[in-house]
Amino acid sequence: MMKIISSPISNMPKIVAGIGFFDGVHLGHQSLINEIKSMAVEEGTASAVVTFRRHPRSVLSSEYRPQLLNSFNEKMSYLSSTGIDYVVALDFDLAMSKMTGYEFIKYLRDKYNLSGLYIGYDHRFGHNRSEGYDDYFRYGEELGVNIYKAGVALAGTTPISSSAIRRFLKEGNISVVNQMLSYRYSLSGKVVSGYGVGRTIGFKTANIEVEDMEKLIPSNGVYAVYVKTIDGVVHKGMMNIGNRPTVHDNIERSIEVHIIDFEGELYESNIEVFFEKFMRPERKMSGIEELKLQLKEDRESAKQILK
Repeated sequence: MMKIISSPISNMPKIVAGIGFFDGVHLGHQSLINEIKSMAVEEGTASAVVTFRRHPRSVLSSEYRPQLLNSFNEKMSYLSSTGIDYVVALDFDLAMSKMTGYEFIKYLRDKYNLSGLYIGYDHRFGHNRSEGYDDYFRYGEELGVNIYKAGVALAGTTPISSSAIRRFLKEGNISVVNQMLSYRYSLSGKVVSGYGVGRTIGFKTANIEVEDMEKLIPSNGVYAVYVKTIDGVVHKGMMNIGNRPTVHDNIERSIEVHIIDFEGELYESNIEVFFEKFMRPERKMSGIEELKLQLKEDRESAKQILK
């Protein structure tokens, strides 16, 4: 079972580790973790990843607002599913930001018994972020830490990375996002009161207040989704993200989901929505009747996608 540690522990075994924020725990991260686990078996050590509770840039700049693929708890859950032995979850601070690459490798060796470290193909750490693999390899030789270069995971010809996934999310390309993640992208939150228009036209919706304000919301549009309610039951649904141009034309974005063939009450409960496919952009209808017709088409499309 994976252990999460935030400070040195007694009798810490030697570890082979990878370092990064691991946002999304996508196929690229999973490939790296498989390399770490294999090397740990070969070297007779434990396997580990070193990550941070908060995004380092948000610590260094109060104005920076990260757009994350996972909350911290989600990230820990996905990391646990990889079979890694340890997660070293550090609290990044100003002192840590001033460490050189050499100093950080030494810190991990002295505090967490690091014996081997994997470096991602595009990863940089240390206060000036100008050092590369050759520098880290040299530091490892001086410190008695084996440095390994990680391979590159591709989706077609595109390297799989958190930044690429964010870009596809902003384009509404859920199919590629889910392929790169190896699971369905999701949002969790509380059902809050809305305008009640959906109820009056036969399309009752649950308005969601996303619990993690740093989580990236996909682009505006209509999506086929699965919805897990608080009782753990998964339902088919369709979600609209946008400004409700037909009925209100809000400046603020709303996130609302219609659960197909569901009559229960969800107000004030927590639900999780899993994105399956982008169906269409949000657009302004001529009025309520056209909106109702479009929603009926959307519901039938969602049923076909989700069957």
